[in-house]
Amino acid sequence: MSPRLQHAGIAGVLAGLGLVLEFTFFTLGGYSPENFGTATAALAFLQHQGDLFLRLAVVFGIAGALVRIVYVAGLAAVLREKTPTQAVATLYFGVLGSLGHGLVALTFYSGLPMLVALAAQDHVAAEQTWNAFALMTSGYQALGNALLGFMLLVAGWAIISRKALPVAVGWIGLLAGIVTIVEVLTSGTPLAVVGALAYLPTFILAIAFDIWAGLVLWKSKSVPIVKEHQHG
Repeated sequence: MSPRLQHAGIAGVLAGLGLVLEFTFFTLGGYSPENFGTATAALAFLQHQGDLFLRLAVVFGIAGALVRIVYVAGLAAVLREKTPTQAVATLYFGVLGSLGHGLVALTFYSGLPMLVALAAQDHVAAEQTWNAFALMTSGYQALGNALLGFMLLVAGWAIISRKALPVAVGWIGLLAGIVTIVEVLTSGTPLAVVGALAYLPTFILAIAFDIWAGLVLWKSKSVPIVKEHQHG
């Protein structure tokens, strides 16, 4: 079963906008290595600044993960005719990657207020709990990023090779996938600085791919997705 391409396109645009809003509110909420690099710093920041913007960020993260599933299903449907294997990979990598991101968002949404409340009663226990919390969310984030990175890589290559969508969209997807996978694989290694440099381009390229591919799918009823070459 596949969604209507127009609905999948709208979901793609919303997924891209959700990433924009998620990134914006995480930034406004002060989420950075300086403020959240250690349990002591993170709890002190949350107790003084609150978690409103961070919780808003993860609301957009949850919403984005949900609409991304519909969008990925539509994208896979477009790729299926000419690249069936890549279509299946796009679908499953995309759905499972969205699940990973959804788990991060839900864990933040429910966990932050609990940690702040615990810190007010037992700061030592809160710091120990924060370390476990950070480890768990980092694992979910790495899983989600890796799977979505592979989805972007596979979908981008399929688009470039078979032109199911505009080739430029494929190149953006391919680059987004490569940068995302590099960011995941270099995290916590001596090459972590490479991953840090790749962090912002990862967001920009993924947002560009989601919105552009979403717009193409959205307009697919009046503008054909695949244009066959006609010989005179």
